Amino acid sequence: MSEARLLADIGGTNARFALADDQGIPTPTVLPVAAHARFEDALEAFFDTRTEERERIGSCAIAAAGPVSDGTIRMTNTPWVIDGGALAGSLGCNVGVLNDLEAVAAALPYLGRDDLDVLRAGDTAVTAPMIAVNVGTGFGAAVAVPVQEGWHPLATEPGHVLLPDGRGTVEDVLSGPGLARLRLHSDSPREAFSALLGRVTRDLVLTTGSWGGVRFCGGVLEAWDEVVDTEVFFAAFDVPGPMADRLARVSLARIAHSNPALLGLFHARIG
Repeated sequence: MSEARLLADIGGTNARFALADDQGIPTPTVLPVAAHARFEDALEAFFDTRTEERERIGSCAIAAAGPVSDGTIRMTNTPWVIDGGALAGSLGCNVGVLNDLEAVAAALPYLGRDDLDVLRAGDTAVTAPMIAVNVGTGFGAAVAVPVQEGWHPLATEPGHVLLPDGRGTVEDVLSGPGLARLRLHSDSPREAFSALLGRVTRDLVLTTGSWGGVRFCGGVLEAWDEVVDTEVFFAAFDVPGPMADRLARVSLARIAHSNPALLGLFHARIG
């Protein structure tokens, strides 16, 4: 039997598991997080009908919604703790643990044209860092950096950057709860949201050197046309200045792939 890579994408609501091999990534098994007290319990539920396949696992890659510290994730919206070292011992293979958006960043170089809803084509031939920007319950970003032998995902925390106008953090505005507050207190919430998204995205490209492109994801931006005025967004992104010509060549798109984190885990370099 060929070796397989165990993939697990763990969110606050659902846990997605798949055993990928040379044939690619199968449709994942989706289990409700709330139905299981621990990550290990959900993993065993996944294996219940795959006893023989467990022996095929040659590596494991896990993405979860929470910060990674020494190979362990304490999840933000559930009491689950995912210990990569302990899991490596029980599975008998290498285990990589990534933040969920870090896994999406790992997928960026492998997304095809059909996986994207293109906002601006830009220059897709350039080999340079790319950035995944997530707007959902919170705001996050992670960068895919080209290295000698492929790509390396780099997690960041821009959602906690303070806004200069005293409105709190980026996440306080660019998120689901932030958008809800804008709708209560702003006469033009869509315009305000779009302008800030354009400015923050521009700043992220400049500070991370992500000339290879921006890829948007997250539940809020699934309804892009409802929450974003694209003309206002571009007016804020394309500010005249020394970098204007270079910024105008940056590819901008929304991720349409159904499981980008699993794709990123499939390609992630697990030592």
